[in-house]
Amino acid sequence: MKLKIGNITLTPTTNQAHSAWLKARNLSIGGSDMGTLFNLNEYNSVTQLFYEKLGRTAPADLSENSSVHYGSAFEDVVLRDSQYLNIKGKPNNHIKNYSKGNKIASHVPFPYTITSSLYPQIAANIDGMGFYDKNITEQDIIDMVESGVMPIPDKIIEIKTMSESARDKWKDGMNPTYPIQVRTYCLPFLELNPKIYGEIYVFAYDKSMTGHRVELSSRDKEMIPLVSKKFQTLIEEGRKIIKEGKKMKLSDDEIDEMLSQIHPEPNSSATSLGTFLSDNFLKKQYIRENATIKGTEEDINNGLRSGAIGKEIKVLNSEKTQISNDFKNKLVINKARVIDCAEHGKISYSKRLTINIK
Repeated sequence: MKLKIGNITLTPTTNQAHSAWLKARNLSIGGSDMGTLFNLNEYNSVTQLFYEKLGRTAPADLSENSSVHYGSAFEDVVLRDSQYLNIKGKPNNHIKNYSKGNKIASHVPFPYTITSSLYPQIAANIDGMGFYDKNITEQDIIDMVESGVMPIPDKIIEIKTMSESARDKWKDGMNPTYPIQVRTYCLPFLELNPKIYGEIYVFAYDKSMTGHRVELSSRDKEMIPLVSKKFQTLIEEGRKIIKEGKKMKLSDDEIDEMLSQIHPEPNSSATSLGTFLSDNFLKKQYIRENATIKGTEEDINNGLRSGAIGKEIKVLNSEKTQISNDFKNKLVINKARVIDCAEHGKISYSKRLTINIK
């Protein structure tokens, strides 16, 4: 049962079927979608997201992905431990603080999907609320909600878990999509707490944890609602096309052809875009067999550049292999596992070679 408190509507997620959650997710814009809308997501493009929201193509099936599985399993533990991490202190100081009962703040789960009439296109599923009051519990929050009082957090908590290699891919494990996600989650709370901010806690499987504070700028407050509303309007237009197409008894390919006239321009750097375009468009019947269009000067230059890049990649891959082999050989000769480069980082071998030099 939905609960309305002021401008905010809360939908309980406890015991909610995953299929119901996914269906609701496609009706709005979530925080995790925002990185794609701002072209920060290398694994998805705004074009793909458009067709996913319309149910025309399925998002990647992560149900058997081990990282997703353990990320979900560890979330509660990491949220609990994040209460003890001083993000300005030494790495992993939460362990010492936890053993001494030195809690920094209260971080509690919030088992509701949050929507606001001020930003109706956005739905927030936050990992937790943060309070300077160290005595606040999850039950306190639930009791407040059930009595019709909206909790006012000091900060929004986002939990991320990942492998060491994924963490090392980005500085401090901060995927570029994470900050915009937590900033989006802050929006519904702005009217309650204009100083609201976010904290992202990154836990790697080597048992290291880092925390990062994320502020909401005036540009964020302007652009996040603007970009998400524009995309939601496009989705609604797409739904109308599908509805009219079915009423006219058009085929799926014919409906997809109509949708292709309005879909947003793709982020060409998204790694999955090529497969998506091939499977969902180039193999469709409405693309005429052997149909030809005239190439432009830009097409010629891009074709030449693609060939040159291919040759460069071949040379660079060969050089990278040589460097890796040199490191392995050095470790073998010296009967060592680690090359310590002081403040620059280290090269180590444990099942595979890891180069972490900055």
